[in-house]
Amino acid sequence: MNAAKKSVSAEQLISEIHNHHINHLTREIYLHGYVDADEEPGVDYRMATSFIKNLHILGLQNSQNILVHMHTIGGNWSDGMAIFNSIRLSKAPVTIIGYAQASSMSGIVFQAADKRVLMPDCEIMIHHGSIALDDNTMAVKSAVDQNEKYCKRMLQIFAERAISGTYFKERKYSLRKAMTFIDQKIKQNGDWYLMPDEAVYYGFADGILGEKGFETVAKARSGRKRK
Repeated sequence: MNAAKKSVSAEQLISEIHNHHINHLTREIYLHGYVDADEEPGVDYRMATSFIKNLHILGLQNSQNILVHMHTIGGNWSDGMAIFNSIRLSKAPVTIIGYAQASSMSGIVFQAADKRVLMPDCEIMIHHGSIALDDNTMAVKSAVDQNEKYCKRMLQIFAERAISGTYFKERKYSLRKAMTFIDQKIKQNGDWYLMPDEAVYYGFADGILGEKGFETVAKARSGRKRK
């Protein structure tokens, strides 16, 4: 590993970060939309395939912490869950730092991390998402049924992390009750927005970069793989 570090030039490292979204020396991955797109495409197959490759590369090196810098909007459910599952099944603990927003699908991806850290002005937005419907009656019914399954899985993901948050621990909410609470919040607001301190209070984030326990990136990324 030391020999590999010495052989990497500054230009090579910059190219690796900008073109391949990885710094293998510091075990960091940059998770964002496809750079050449005119607009932020959000979570899609290009993001997922690139991220999974990079996660596997770092996983082959060792099982030390991996730091993910996430700056993206929502996006495709299936591609987002591919990223989510890869993080959960990684043998190395993964810390995600959220920039700007962790909204919709990117908010779900954020929950996969062993440690979830928000930048001071990064918001979280939770909602039920949307579906594209065909004009074929049976296809519409099938899409709606499948979307209901996605919604239930989404609620479960958020609730599993939220029950460790202050709000739900104080009230001793069960997983099912937490899911119901989150579902009601979404139905009341359509899009449920939370500022970083609110996200930590409800258990959707572990801390805010720069605050107690998360003063530096080094402190933020320390920790073990959660069960």
